[in-house]
Amino acid sequence: MEKNNLVIFLFFILGLISLFFVIDNSMLEFKFGLDLAGGVVLTYDADLSQVKGSDQKGILAAVKDLIERRINTLGIAETNISYSQSGRLIVEIPNIKDPQEAISLIGQTPFLEFRIPQIIGTQTNFIPSELTGRYLKSAEVRFDPNTGLPVVALKFDSEGAKIFEELTKKYLNQPIAIYLDGQPISVPNVRQIISGGEAIIEGNFNLEEARKLAGNLQQGALPVPLKLIGINQIDPALGVKFKEFALKAGIIGFFLVLIFMIFYYRLQGIIASICLIIYIIFNLFIYKLFGVVLTLAGITGLILSIGMAVDANILVAERIREELKRGLEIKESIINGFNRAWASIRDSNITTIISTLLIYFLTTSFVRGFALTLSIGVITSIITAFYLTRILTLKFHNV
Repeated sequence: MEKNNLVIFLFFILGLISLFFVIDNSMLEFKFGLDLAGGVVLTYDADLSQVKGSDQKGILAAVKDLIERRINTLGIAETNISYSQSGRLIVEIPNIKDPQEAISLIGQTPFLEFRIPQIIGTQTNFIPSELTGRYLKSAEVRFDPNTGLPVVALKFDSEGAKIFEELTKKYLNQPIAIYLDGQPISVPNVRQIISGGEAIIEGNFNLEEARKLAGNLQQGALPVPLKLIGINQIDPALGVKFKEFALKAGIIGFFLVLIFMIFYYRLQGIIASICLIIYIIFNLFIYKLFGVVLTLAGITGLILSIGMAVDANILVAERIREELKRGLEIKESIINGFNRAWASIRDSNITTIISTLLIYFLTTSFVRGFALTLSIGVITSIITAFYLTRILTLKFHNV
């Protein structure tokens, strides 16, 4: 009994803390998607002139994946990126009012390339080679043993290592220029054939500049250069109206559910209602804490998870009723009712979690938002709609 009292106390303390953060916007704010809060749409053209036709689709997919990983590290920012075979990329970023902020997010992803010499008359020009950031495996800061200056050491994947070895063999005793975002940063002479896929960028960097470059390259270098050709800002006015409507409808609908639960199941309905209120507070707190971006799809996931939480409470209440009709004592009826309901609740929630994991890892951002909010809701539901409900039921019946 003392243990149950402690658990109840901790739940309500956590509930109050979570409610404070949900209501207070001074430290954390809810984030909404492009459809609800507006944002910026950037249009880019990818330069595919140096890419074979058969490789262009794969290159565009790699660019899309790289930009999405840079902007949407946890998969919760609801960034949507699409592309066409012509090389046009459209990047939709919610919750950003300043286009320059959006541009800088993508601009931090550098385009790395190695250019080879082409002699025209008496001038040596450099033209693009096959070796670009597409083949980069890692980048880290090292110190030149001769000068003591920081340099950036590159490591290519197996295919990039072969290309680099062929280039150093073909252009032995000649310069190979390293370009970053179209600007030469190092033009070293090839003194020997280099196998193993390692290269050094020397650019008279200070340590901070070398770390920043290595970090950006490590997170991903673009396989082809991008040119920004369009910026559009999305007006959030429609989203604001919808949020107000959805909030009112959600509150009315939720209280109708609570009234039904209390009217039909009496004491068990009151317990279920308390747990549902705590359940929603916990979900909203998690969204704020981890910066989950709420879109129409994400809100749909939340509503569906609430429905599953209500269903779990109804299932428990009905099982307890059945046990009481069999003539069992209240404590035994409660324990048996929860035990009998648990199998159904467990199986339905596990299958839902498996489905949401598949959706999250195999689909794009907007659908991932639905999967994320639904999975958070299901996990929270197991804790509140079953575990907390059980403890409160025993407490309220003094057993």
